[in-house]
Amino acid sequence: MAKLVLVNPGKDYEYGVHEPLNLLTLAAYVQKHGHKVAIADQLAGEDVLKKIKRLKPDFVGITGTTAVISDAYEIAEWCRRNGFKTILGGVHVSVMPEEALQYADYVVKGEGEDALVKILEGRVEKGIVTGKVITDLDELPKINRDMINVKYYQKGKDRTPGTHLHFVPPNTRLNSVLFTRGCPFNCIFCHNSWRGLRVRFNSAQRMIEEFKELERKYKTQAVFFMDDDLLCHKPRIKEFCRLYKKEKLRIIWGCQARVSTIDREILKYLREANCKQITFGLESGCQRVLSMLKNDTTTVEQNRRAIKLVKEAGILACGSFMIGSPTETEEEIMQTKKFILENDLDGVGVSITTPFPGTKLWEMCREKGLIPDKIDWRNFNLNKLTFGLTDISQKRMEEIRNEFEKIILEKNPGLSPRNILNVAIRHPSKAVRRLLENPGAVPVILKRMLKKGIG
Repeated sequence: MAKLVLVNPGKDYEYGVHEPLNLLTLAAYVQKHGHKVAIADQLAGEDVLKKIKRLKPDFVGITGTTAVISDAYEIAEWCRRNGFKTILGGVHVSVMPEEALQYADYVVKGEGEDALVKILEGRVEKGIVTGKVITDLDELPKINRDMINVKYYQKGKDRTPGTHLHFVPPNTRLNSVLFTRGCPFNCIFCHNSWRGLRVRFNSAQRMIEEFKELERKYKTQAVFFMDDDLLCHKPRIKEFCRLYKKEKLRIIWGCQARVSTIDREILKYLREANCKQITFGLESGCQRVLSMLKNDTTTVEQNRRAIKLVKEAGILACGSFMIGSPTETEEEIMQTKKFILENDLDGVGVSITTPFPGTKLWEMCREKGLIPDKIDWRNFNLNKLTFGLTDISQKRMEEIRNEFEKIILEKNPGLSPRNILNVAIRHPSKAVRRLLENPGAVPVILKRMLKKGIG
């Protein structure tokens, strides 16, 4: 039996809204195979180095998205210096394994369950280990949220009021769930574009069992589905909705979906099963840019129609957008601004188009010679221009970003002056940095204060 500590790295509170479902799944799988495992959660405020010292594991496994991979590498280097066998895994290292191998004894490419067990049991050599694809998700053991600070994550909306969780009222116990792997589409900015894996999903009954446990054991009141496209298999979701009503569950929930999956029939099922919000990746109000980003799979008119249908069903319609895409002009960005203002969205997110490693967008940048030899991965936070994808200057893009920041503040009721002030008090350095990055938000906040007071 091997002893393992799994680490959830990251020091930015904005990345800690949802519990680390990936590590909980790995932990359950490792335990099923007879090994001892604990989770050290830096994003939840744990001192992970102190916990590793205390537990003295045989192995330390660290995951990491691109945005937090620098923190993961720092922890991995410390582990190796202190004699712990170190494993790195996750989306970023799956496409940058040679880079990751500078910091770890083992690097796992792809899905980690089977590879992790083989490493713990000494069945593979040090180096890069390719994970086996899990085909039947129902065969995975049930996760145990007692391994993490559940109460911390249940307060995720109150701790970060500017999130995408517009359907969650204040002081509501929140959890997240994930019932699919993969995505049937190949958007050029998404990591799914390099995997080439078919979509796999849990059964409706498995989904219901987790909802029942959340409601009974953790007193959960709201759930957000982390699935890229919850509605990709409608028969399963219809069955979930039927079972939800049969079990008389009370949890409210939100999800992400593609506009092409929306029709009045599925919306009736969702509404009757307490769905309160659907978030779409609308990306752009310009058809040329939208077609480029999504490989001609959706249209601006489909986006408009989906918003309208969701609103008619009494469900919140939210959208995420991207600006600064390859070859995008300022005029085309303004078409996105016009789309947001003309459509009745309940929440809006706007990010700078970012070429994450392994995506088709990354390959486009590589072909154009835009990727430098040395990269600061902390800049891959969706708020900054990374490489020169457009002819728009950095200065002008910052000005445009500030224009959109004003719209985001107006569209997001959770960003009240009181909530902004509370977050600024808890995270002063972050507040100052965001203020310097988005000075256009200041007059909007002051206007709100004068109109409504601090609350």
